[in-house]
Amino acid sequence: MKTINIAIDLGTTNSLIANYNSGAVKIYNNPLGLKQTLPSCVAFRGNRTIIGDKALDYLEKDAENVCMLFKRKMGTQETYFIPSIDKEVSPIELSSLILKELKNFVSDGDQLNAAVITIPASFDTIQSNATKKAGYLAGFKEVVLLQEPIAACLAFANQSNLDIESSKHWIVYDFGGGTFDVALVEVNDRELKVIDNEGDNFLGGADFDNLIVEQIIVPQIEAKANITNLWKDIKSKASKYKGLYFELLKKAEEAKKELSVYPETEIELDIDINDFNLYNQIVITRSQFEAVIAPKVEQTITFIKKVISQNQLINSQIERLILIGGSTYVPLIKQRIKEETGILVDSSIDPTSAVVDGAAYFAGSKPTSIVVEETIEEEEVSTVDTQIFYEQNTRDLEELITCKVEGAAINYRITRNDGGYDSGIKTVLNNGFSEFVPLLKGQLNRFKIQVLDKDLNALKTINTVAINQGSYNVLGQPLPIDICMEIDDIDASTTRLEQIFRKGSILPLKKKIYKTASKSILKGSESNLIINIVEGLSKGLPSSGLSIGYIEFSGKDLEDDLIKGTDIEIELEITESRDLKINVYLQSCDQEFKNVFSESERAISISKINMEINAVLSDVEHLITEQVEDENFEYSSKLEQLRVGLIEIQIETTLLDEDDVSDQKYQLDDKKRKLIQTFDTLTRNKVIALEIEEYNNSKEGLEWQVNKEENEKYRPKYLKVIANEKEVINSGDKYLIRAKIKELDVLHNAIVQSSDENFIGYFFGIRYNSEFTDTKKAQKLIKQGDDALERQDYKSLKHVVYALFALLPDREKDKQKQFKDDSKTGLR
Repeated sequence: MKTINIAIDLGTTNSLIANYNSGAVKIYNNPLGLKQTLPSCVAFRGNRTIIGDKALDYLEKDAENVCMLFKRKMGTQETYFIPSIDKEVSPIELSSLILKELKNFVSDGDQLNAAVITIPASFDTIQSNATKKAGYLAGFKEVVLLQEPIAACLAFANQSNLDIESSKHWIVYDFGGGTFDVALVEVNDRELKVIDNEGDNFLGGADFDNLIVEQIIVPQIEAKANITNLWKDIKSKASKYKGLYFELLKKAEEAKKELSVYPETEIELDIDINDFNLYNQIVITRSQFEAVIAPKVEQTITFIKKVISQNQLINSQIERLILIGGSTYVPLIKQRIKEETGILVDSSIDPTSAVVDGAAYFAGSKPTSIVVEETIEEEEVSTVDTQIFYEQNTRDLEELITCKVEGAAINYRITRNDGGYDSGIKTVLNNGFSEFVPLLKGQLNRFKIQVLDKDLNALKTINTVAINQGSYNVLGQPLPIDICMEIDDIDASTTRLEQIFRKGSILPLKKKIYKTASKSILKGSESNLIINIVEGLSKGLPSSGLSIGYIEFSGKDLEDDLIKGTDIEIELEITESRDLKINVYLQSCDQEFKNVFSESERAISISKINMEINAVLSDVEHLITEQVEDENFEYSSKLEQLRVGLIEIQIETTLLDEDDVSDQKYQLDDKKRKLIQTFDTLTRNKVIALEIEEYNNSKEGLEWQVNKEENEKYRPKYLKVIANEKEVINSGDKYLIRAKIKELDVLHNAIVQSSDENFIGYFFGIRYNSEFTDTKKAQKLIKQGDDALERQDYKSLKHVVYALFALLPDREKDKQKQFKDDSKTGLR
């Protein structure tokens, strides 16, 4: 079984490459300078491309031809214009150059066909696909993605030599150069399992550098050079201060490293500003540095608290918090985590190499899909094909080896190379065999497998089986967020998200679902059917998620009419590396539509951010007014915080140019999405509370009817309806609760309509209504009702009630009119 073995940590600021071999991990050194880390920086000098440390050297000389921090823009349409080659270069292309350079660290780098490349756990599907694309562009034929907290945890578990007998919870705190992840991990004596994760793709050490430049360095430059607005100007692509932004970022990064060790540091400036040469030394103290980065550090602690609380745990149930990522060298981080959580903070492993180390363990157990000629020692007397399956890393003291055999094999024999185990000669049954083999503790165990004929002659000898005892495996990679489908909610006259794959499900995933056409699409018409797969909270608004797969076809694509109410079969599959495959089968048309989505770019504009904020702001402000009138001040206060947050984003966008070279607009877009999700959660909780209240009212009314002696026969149906009441109410799903209300109302109406006398209550409930569309007609009907009631003519009263209901405004019908076919997805 050939495994991938090569692992790459493609970092925002630094990257590494490692190899797994014979139970050990080797991190390769750069042949030039012999450092393990390669700065993720690319410089262009005419026809020369320079990568790594030497590229960083050009920041002060020629910063406009130097690219760095491009991982933060993976999955976007952002490009970097390089004057020296007169060309736009994408983050994917730049990342591929880093990957190619890392291949040169390996002496036989040209032979590297497969690699495990790490990504932040909070990377969305588009960012993940962009990373894979960079891997293929670098020449790899197979790219497997691994979430960074999983890799870090594998490194810690395999290096720490902890004796774990019972299940424990760990938190991995991964604060890198450009991204932040916090993962909750369950570990036992055999394997690791990531239970949950939270993170921010635009929170990292690079933000510390930006803050030093913006709040400490730039104000001093402005004061010395007598200029204003420098921070905005240096980030513009059209800036007259070419490359100054990146030059200052480099100095800030050096200062950050110094301040992680010493109480103060000095930055030397030698720059030209408005025909004025500014030569100056700026002293920065650790207290100044900590003051500007404190809000960012507090953000990370909020994520820790969130991942603990949403899994119904308390801090004392977390055995340790493992620090990973270069930014964790900053003393304030460790200090604040201890103060806020009281959890044991473990920084025992190298935070800069832990990710690539753990990824190498993973790569060593990951079979490659690339078919190559195996270099195995074997003697073939006749043609025998074998397939061998086993775990390359295990915590058990014995492991199962399974072999499928095709050919004339009759017997087999397995021996351990140290001579401590011999299976003896055994018979092959049903074209294969399985054997538990004992392992030496904490060692690499090599085995020889012989496939024998009836005369015990070796048909095939395999010497490639090696099992490393004592290493941890990971129980798959979890899905970081829900994957949903947008469908029509006919009752609510809008579209909503329906969960297909739940957050935390282990990849890969595959599911077949059946939906119903919510509208007719005639052959040749412009009417369309939409399959929109969204990455986001299943209970959220469709607009709050990220569309990762979109198929649209109209009547012009159909060979027959698609009639409303007919079945639609949809099969969805997500690979371990987050490729999305969709297969749609229209039974009535006998047509199939297929697509594989590996979207690697999305566009973000400042105007789009503002448009989406405006769409939500009006709803927020309307709710605030409503809640203040109802004196619900706690709820209105939360809404006010949201409103202020959204307006602050709008203000920040006005100070930002479309050609801003920093990643600030991506940070603002990410912040906007999170605020909209918060608004969605707040309003959803209110809606659910109202739905539960309506459910209780419907149940109370139905229960009163069922308790009547004459309605006893309806009790079994009533008990059946409320049987799963607790599960439905606790689900927090308004659609489930609404469906249950509908069941109660249907039964209630059936009981009421079984006796004309039951309409007395309905009559008294409606006669005092003031919203009739025809008041004169309503008054006439009410008089008829009073007369019928006096005569005890309940049949006539029943018809009066129906007539009065017909005069009430039908708001639901008005909503339905607005929810036209062209607003629908066509699925329900």
